[in-house]
Amino acid sequence: MKKLLALSALLLGAAVAGPANNSLIIGTSQEPPNIYDPWSTNNLAITAEINGWMGAGLMYMDNGGKMLADIATKVPTAANGGYKVTRNSAGKVTSNSLTFTIRPDAKWSDGRAITAADFEFWLKVINDDRVLVPDRDPWDKAKITRGANDRTFTITFSPPYLFAEKAGAPGLAPAHIMQSAWNAFDSATKGQKGDAVTEQWKRFIGQYTTSSNLPKVVAGPFKPTAWRPGNSLTLTRNPNYWRKPAGGESKYLKTVTYRFISNTNTLKVNVLSGQLDALATVGLSFDQALDMRARQGSKFQTYFVPGAIWEHVDINTRGQRSRDLGLNDERVRQALLLATDREGLTKALFQGRQPVSHTFVNPLSAVYNANVTKYPFNQARARQLLDAAGWKVGSDGIRAKGGKKMTLTFSTTAGNAVRERVQQILQAQWKAVGVQVNIQNYPASVFFGPDMLSKGEDGKWDLAMYAWVSNPLFEEGSLFKGEGIPTESNGYAGQNYSGWKSAEYDRLFTASQTEFNTTTRKANLAKMQSLWAADVPSLPLYFRSNPYTVANGLVNYTFSAYTQYPTWDAYRVGWSQKGAVRAHTQKE
Repeated sequence: MKKLLALSALLLGAAVAGPANNSLIIGTSQEPPNIYDPWSTNNLAITAEINGWMGAGLMYMDNGGKMLADIATKVPTAANGGYKVTRNSAGKVTSNSLTFTIRPDAKWSDGRAITAADFEFWLKVINDDRVLVPDRDPWDKAKITRGANDRTFTITFSPPYLFAEKAGAPGLAPAHIMQSAWNAFDSATKGQKGDAVTEQWKRFIGQYTTSSNLPKVVAGPFKPTAWRPGNSLTLTRNPNYWRKPAGGESKYLKTVTYRFISNTNTLKVNVLSGQLDALATVGLSFDQALDMRARQGSKFQTYFVPGAIWEHVDINTRGQRSRDLGLNDERVRQALLLATDREGLTKALFQGRQPVSHTFVNPLSAVYNANVTKYPFNQARARQLLDAAGWKVGSDGIRAKGGKKMTLTFSTTAGNAVRERVQQILQAQWKAVGVQVNIQNYPASVFFGPDMLSKGEDGKWDLAMYAWVSNPLFEEGSLFKGEGIPTESNGYAGQNYSGWKSAEYDRLFTASQTEFNTTTRKANLAKMQSLWAADVPSLPLYFRSNPYTVANGLVNYTFSAYTQYPTWDAYRVGWSQKGAVRAHTQKE
């Protein structure tokens, strides 16, 4: 124990955790490359969680999936006239719209009023093809029309956006802070594409989102005040945020500090020694969390929250290297999955509590298709497929074709203990069928950075293991749409990193985008999953239950598959010992 405490002191110095000064210290194993980027050009889970403290939107969703108003005075609905649908003479929906009115007391953290201009600015930038956003859908089909004053506007989707009622509120960016720099970027890069634009964009967004240039203003309940790279990020309460917790702000958190500790064993030590009050959803590995739960006693609680977090391995099907390795051949991809004992893996590592996945759609979703092609562990069948694809076993036990060995580079986030253990298991299982795998991992900031996953065409990776976080209410199959393949010509926008492309999948995806008939849409999504499962552009591993730990007394730090992160209700997170009122409890 003395050795463990000494390690904690070395890491955290004189940090004081707990309610004594109404602060909160959270440990996480990842550090985001930037924060509070209005256009979410990095889409890490830890970034989204941290942004939850600082962000605000027109609407938000609670743990039960109910929509509530935040910046807006009310949630637009068909009943109150705020949500409208337009149909043609055949009854087909051709457009839909939401009308919002901004609260009169909604302000940026510098006291400046939030207006329709901030939403117009956000929409204009995200639809500029020089901007490296993961996806422009559905905003590339949206336009904003001003209302009677600068606090009222209507956003119209044409073609219509299926999820407009729940997710059709545009984002916002502080036009009074960023407009001038955006104009400079616009002038400097007009008509250009490629690396030169990328560098200019990094320079623009880097002025407002990085450790050396913290966000100038935020809209949410906390604002960043210090970021020590590799160590910590501190946020303090924003007095200009309009929502006030029951009993007054003095009873709730004053500061929040994230400590970046990449080694999850060290994270665990710091919780046990009382140096951390809570762990982020990007924290301990599952087995570590199981052990924490067994040891929690009366000091803290560890929860396992079912979520729509899909752990998988993308197979790079792009570029010459991919073709040389046969990864563009579905038989090779199917063989890799058949050679993977996923049931055994989840039992060994997670006590079977994380279910094996067969498609990218979570069983929580209404459009989930359970009747797709499945690939039970069968190494004999895997060998047959590789033989049929022309990959023959050499004298060293490694398969080769056309003078090239099947030697794949397998990457994930360095320091994530559970992923590194999964890698080792898969490496051994694939070697048993003649596939050599070399592990090459990277810090999360590099792995999820602009020069890695999106540039698979350059042969930067062959297999990449990570997770997608999605909300089961909004499943649309967009991850694998053809237009989502990042390329130099589209500025590396898109999230279809495997590069898989199916004309039939794209046709069904496009049709489903405007299909308001629930039965027809569900049938389309079912076929899309069947096509995907037959071709195996990624290796589906399992759906994660997200473990996290909190000290006893911390209230309203809860989440669900709908809210996704425990920062969704940030303004009223606090300590019961300081008088914070519990508004909701964690459910498993």
